Amino acid sequence: MRKRLVMTLVAALMPILLLSVFSAYLDAAKGLDERRVDLLLLSDDALDSVEKSIDQAALLLTLNRDDLARGRCTKVYNNLSEIIAPLANVAHFDTEGVATCSAPSDAGWTLPDPENNERLKRGEKLVRSDTYYSNRDSDWLFSILLRLDDDEGTFVGSVGFELHTAQLAALAHEAGPPTGIEVAVVDDRGEAFGSSRFAKLNPDWVATVSKEQTPALFVLKDKGAKPLDVVIKPLGPGNVFAAISRESPGFWSDFTLRPLTSIGLPLIAFSVALLAVWLAIDSLVLRWLSRLTRTVRVYGAGRYQFKAGQTFDKAPDEISRLARAMDVMAKDIGERDQDLKMAIASRDAAVREIHHRVKNNLQIVTSFLNLQGRQLRDPEAKAAISAARHRIDALAIVHQTLYQNERLEQVHLKPFLTGLVSHLSEALGMEESGVEIVQDYEDVMRPADDAIPMALFIVEAITNAMKYAFGPEGGVITVSLSVDETGTTLKISDNGRGYDPSAPSDQENGRGLGTKLMSAFSRQLAATLEVEASPGVGCQLKLHMPDGS
Repeated sequence: MRKRLVMTLVAALMPILLLSVFSAYLDAAKGLDERRVDLLLLSDDALDSVEKSIDQAALLLTLNRDDLARGRCTKVYNNLSEIIAPLANVAHFDTEGVATCSAPSDAGWTLPDPENNERLKRGEKLVRSDTYYSNRDSDWLFSILLRLDDDEGTFVGSVGFELHTAQLAALAHEAGPPTGIEVAVVDDRGEAFGSSRFAKLNPDWVATVSKEQTPALFVLKDKGAKPLDVVIKPLGPGNVFAAISRESPGFWSDFTLRPLTSIGLPLIAFSVALLAVWLAIDSLVLRWLSRLTRTVRVYGAGRYQFKAGQTFDKAPDEISRLARAMDVMAKDIGERDQDLKMAIASRDAAVREIHHRVKNNLQIVTSFLNLQGRQLRDPEAKAAISAARHRIDALAIVHQTLYQNERLEQVHLKPFLTGLVSHLSEALGMEESGVEIVQDYEDVMRPADDAIPMALFIVEAITNAMKYAFGPEGGVITVSLSVDETGTTLKISDNGRGYDPSAPSDQENGRGLGTKLMSAFSRQLAATLEVEASPGVGCQLKLHMPDGS
């Protein structure tokens, strides 16, 4: 009977024991995750200095791309060597990855890994290489490469910075991580730079982090040395990683005792445990989770100045730490958000000022052409000056529209085209010639880059119509803009004398230089141009611009 009672008690307690073991497992996993998060938080400043240095190098590479492309490598290196501490070399490469300009190294060397050049050829804009040993510098380096394209988007080479891997690790030490914390740089082979604790890590660990692109905790156990907690974190999209390490906690630590406690406590009276769990879930978890949810919604609405940490002083330690971490995160996001807004506002103001000055300069050029045209007696020369003036006026209207537009990257076509065509009508003397202009535009937004070729296309089309389409009796020119699911369509038609499309091109039928220019502008817009004309009926130009062109 005693044996049966013992067996019954064992059977009754077995679910509790199993749940306790499972809880201990969860606590152990949670402890590992807390160790990972704790290491990342403690090393945040050190990691930030390394990541900022890499990001700064990528940004400065973009800003100096034109100088490097023109062969001014020494100038760029001298300007940046003190700004980017780990900078080893700057270079410009041809399409085969051979350095045509390099500083301080001599030109003529080739990219260590040809695959990086192939990735640029395939269309990648920015490539970060693996680490490699450079005989030129007698050091381990890694590269940041930027693709170069010509005006038609064809690959014409690249520019790049080489950075000292060990000096990147030195930046982390200069940031002063807390006592016991060490930050090193690791490549995809597990080779460590800047570490006094290990020279190499398990490549499989690095491969796991590279595949998941999230930080992970590993325990490094070497004979004769204390175990180390090592968190591996990716540094950007390349194959360069940070390894944050400290000694693993001993047996008498919170991370170890918590699973043991999880097994022992459930052996207390079942009813008391059940009641305690019920109350704990309700008062210690759900209530605080609901408050955390509301806090997240406040931050999601952009109110980063809200401070939630103090309201969680009585919450469980994990939730309280999470709330304080959210406060720090919100503060950092708020500051970066404000910096970005100020930078964007400053950039927009500068771009608007540039457009304004360009417009004023173009108007000065137009005035010069007017003065020059008045002194000419040759009708053909006067006509050429007038055509050039109309094209420059169109460019001035484009820049005026851009600096007056609220969004610099988009152009509101309806007011833009209305102003352009009205100005052109007055400049060409349509009313005196008996020519009526009819405009019909839908409300369409297009990228700002489309404005100039579209304006010049319209100038050539309407100028051609005024030159060749009408007699003394005049006529009608219709300009319309419509949009559908395939893109935007611009139509310019007249009811003039027309011409035979099969006849040879010449100035008499309006298919000379103007027609060639319109074809060039349509290609620049990645648009299709259709021309419908017949003698006595008139001519219609149909320019279809697909979405995303």
